[in-house]
Amino acid sequence: MRTLLARGLAVALGAVLVSAPARAQDPPKPRRGDQTKITRADLDVAGSAVVTAYDAVRLLRPRWLQPPIGKAASSNMLTPGGGNTSIVVYIDDIRQPDVETSLNRVKASDVVEMKYLDQNKAVEDYGPGHEAGVIEVKTTHR
Repeated sequence: MRTLLARGLAVALGAVLVSAPARAQDPPKPRRGDQTKITRADLDVAGSAVVTAYDAVRLLRPRWLQPPIGKAASSNMLTPGGGNTSIVVYIDDIRQPDVETSLNRVKASDVVEMKYLDQNKAVEDYGPGHEAGVIEVKTTHR
């Protein structure tokens, strides 16, 4: 009887282990802390899932890549109302021409910190043309 019970438990345990998802391959979950920053610590936790600065934003703060509510996405075109509908990227205080291309050129290992400025803060700090927000990237190459 004990042997039968032991076999039943072993089979049940094996079924649970086989059906359990592999946690090591799951993408990193965004932290609930400051949603306007990606720190070096965030990147270290994300590990090998994050190769470029674009990967970091896409996986850890995907909201940064979406246009503000009421703004349609376009490629750096000015809207009839006068506001830029594309997020502007600054890498080490230098304005970049394109979000995805620019962020993909920066290795995650070179990033010290990334910061997102919403449309109000971006226009306040950088002026007109930044109505869709700003992503600031500080690297070790400063």
